[in-house]
Amino acid sequence: MSLHPTDTSPHSDLAPMCKPDLRDTLLDRLCEVAHALPDATALVADDGVLTFDQLLHRTYAVARKIAHLTQVDRSPIAVDGRNTTESITLMLAVIASGHSLVPLDSNLPEARRRHIVEQAAALRMDTADISDAEDSAAPLPTVTGDQVAMIAFTSGSTGVPKGVLLSHRMCLSKAYEVSSALALRPRDRVGNVLPVSFGAGINTLFAGLLSGAQVHCRDPRAVHADQLAAWIERCSITTLHCSPSLVSSVRTTLATSNVPPSLVGGVPENTIPSLRVVTTYGEALHSSDVRFFRSVLGSDSTFVNWYATTESGVVAYNSYSADQALPHGFIPAGHSPHGKIVEIVGVGGRTRKLGEIGEIRISSPVSADGYLGLEELTHSRFSTHDATRRYLTGDLGRIDRFGVLHLVGRVDDVIKVSGYLVEPTEVEATLRTVDGVDDATVVARDVESGKELVAYFVSERSSVAAVRDALRRDLPEWTVPTHITRVDRIDRNERGKVDRSRLFDSEVLPESASDNTFDGTTERWIADIVQQEIGLEEIDRDADFAELGATSLALTTIVVGLRQSFHVEISTEELAQAMNIRSLARTVDVKLADADLDTARSSHDGVLVPLRSEGSAAPLFVIAGAGVPAVGLIPLANHLDHDRPVYAIQAKGLGRRALPDRSIGRAARRYVREIRRIQPQGPYLLVGHSLGAWIALEMARILESGGDIVAELILLDPRLYRTMLDKLSEGNTDFEAAPDRAPLRKPCLPALARRAVSVALAGLVRFPTTERWLAFGIIGYRALDAHRPKPWSGPVTVVVTGENTSDRRSWETLANGNLVIREVPGNHIDMVREPIVARVADIIDDALHRRRRRERTDHR
Repeated sequence: MSLHPTDTSPHSDLAPMCKPDLRDTLLDRLCEVAHALPDATALVADDGVLTFDQLLHRTYAVARKIAHLTQVDRSPIAVDGRNTTESITLMLAVIASGHSLVPLDSNLPEARRRHIVEQAAALRMDTADISDAEDSAAPLPTVTGDQVAMIAFTSGSTGVPKGVLLSHRMCLSKAYEVSSALALRPRDRVGNVLPVSFGAGINTLFAGLLSGAQVHCRDPRAVHADQLAAWIERCSITTLHCSPSLVSSVRTTLATSNVPPSLVGGVPENTIPSLRVVTTYGEALHSSDVRFFRSVLGSDSTFVNWYATTESGVVAYNSYSADQALPHGFIPAGHSPHGKIVEIVGVGGRTRKLGEIGEIRISSPVSADGYLGLEELTHSRFSTHDATRRYLTGDLGRIDRFGVLHLVGRVDDVIKVSGYLVEPTEVEATLRTVDGVDDATVVARDVESGKELVAYFVSERSSVAAVRDALRRDLPEWTVPTHITRVDRIDRNERGKVDRSRLFDSEVLPESASDNTFDGTTERWIADIVQQEIGLEEIDRDADFAELGATSLALTTIVVGLRQSFHVEISTEELAQAMNIRSLARTVDVKLADADLDTARSSHDGVLVPLRSEGSAAPLFVIAGAGVPAVGLIPLANHLDHDRPVYAIQAKGLGRRALPDRSIGRAARRYVREIRRIQPQGPYLLVGHSLGAWIALEMARILESGGDIVAELILLDPRLYRTMLDKLSEGNTDFEAAPDRAPLRKPCLPALARRAVSVALAGLVRFPTTERWLAFGIIGYRALDAHRPKPWSGPVTVVVTGENTSDRRSWETLANGNLVIREVPGNHIDMVREPIVARVADIIDDALHRRRRRERTDHR
């Protein structure tokens, strides 16, 4: 039985969105879409997929639970907005229940979220509250278009952000503006790479759903630029919605792409044909970033630069197809849409002449209802003239002779840092509350990427580190100044204002130190990740990442690098509390120790570890590289054919305490015994990565000599060094070899002594996780140096990176039977990490499918 209103009969076709009137509500339109397209996919997120019918039924079921829980209490309801189907359903249900929704950014400090809830006088609700509540048939109140659907809080920075009151009609109008401008239709797949707790993110969600389109939600703070193209292609995204920062981040992938810099700027070959539009929100978009994006992704999509405010919706936008010339520098805001009037005004609201700079005023039939509890500010910003709503944006701009709007800055000196509005005076107010701070000022400084905040303070007792920690506790991360400097005084002019010309420049970075200052393997590995992402040659273990110039994008990529290197999850909140090498290493080590305890309690901590035990196809055995735990192969297993069981094989003693195998032959014999426990007889399918490839080769020889069949042997980038090539050919060839491996970084004497002990006692003593991985890595490479490989005549597929040789003659010394050589981008480690691992999995699946086709042909 339907849980949503049934007074609307099902439609065979969905009418496009139109401008709403006072009677229209968000849920009315969602009902219309669900009746017309019940079985069409509505929402795709990391936690699942919902059709329009499922979304609507769940929304109203949850809405009735909310109505039952709240009874007569009509307070707004605050919800942590996450890009998941559960969270989005709850947000829609709050609106359907007649309450005003207060979206909360889950990445804000908890104290900050609590303050917003208190300011809105809101109830707070999460999915756990709903799951614990009983199902209800409570009637829902009648909702009208002029009722407040949402209270959207802007990113103020002192604990007093402004709550913008948005009616159903206003939310529908903003969604209609996006839908009509981009011609969204049910055939579209909307890629929403914006947090749904933000105005642009939830508006994109509404625009997509209410157009009948399929909306794919991803939080940009969890997306690496390297994964973007693969996600767009895999999901057949037609319209991408994101911040200019994400577009800019794609530039960093150019160095590892196949796009020559000389070709950047031309009309690219369209390798992602589904993507027709990229729309950016929140800050200025630079034309060079558009060129890089198109070239790196190989996309000829149209770019739309969308300038909007929470209070008024779209103000202006610019659209550039691939064959249109882009302007130099930042792209102008563009033209206002039909039905809206944009004016540049001066003091007293007088209209400025063309080309003159003034405040941007927008006139439209509908706007926000003002600011929650801020009547004076509401009256100063909003007005009504001839039945038209006017709103003063607070932005400075000018209109050129072609009618194009250009943004200049902010009237009240509010700046945008990484896409967020930040008021330096409010950050300064918080800085002045820090214990021990006697005087302070915060200013904005222009840098290549935009603007950054710089703070100066006077104190005899507080250090820079203590002040930064205090600000991080009280402010969102993006409002914490990039540079903080302690000075003996802050000079002021005769009117008592800070004399900015006499402020010290805090651009000098903290003094760097040598690698010998790092304490342990974890710190050294983290330093490698941080140095690569920030672009430094050296780094001190106590240097603050923000002081070193780490942007929010760099911090996101550091989180991704930690996950890929250590196989643990570090949230952005945890990183914000550990912004130097020393403290971050402690955080990682604690998580690794917890993971070790979990492993010790499980039954899968030995040599053979099932990554996927279900499936009707023949099992695949994957041998890990030197010092690599089985968990490091999970990304590969996730991308392989899901109908095939996958087992990882790791070194003896790496998981459970035991003496390790210190030769290739001994390891191979042990691994053969392990796989025979799962599969007593062939044909066998073997994959080996790095050192594991050499062990897999020896396993194939052992199995074959025992009368078994190895149907497919796939070697993932075993380094065919000159020493190995000479052993195979007995020194009788000058074929191309892989470049020699770089020597291990020479540690200080205490670290060298610890390393020697960990290698000698590996498997017997439980050293810290990263020390153990390194010790087993050294053992593995020592075993390889002593190993003398022999050629194998069975079918072999070799997958190589640019760090190896692809010379067929060289590989034929190792595999003299049916040999296939495939090349992939990236480096040796990238093969088992996103996004390259997806390509490697495709090659493995292709090789196994070819084998099955050969078998069918032989049977005929």
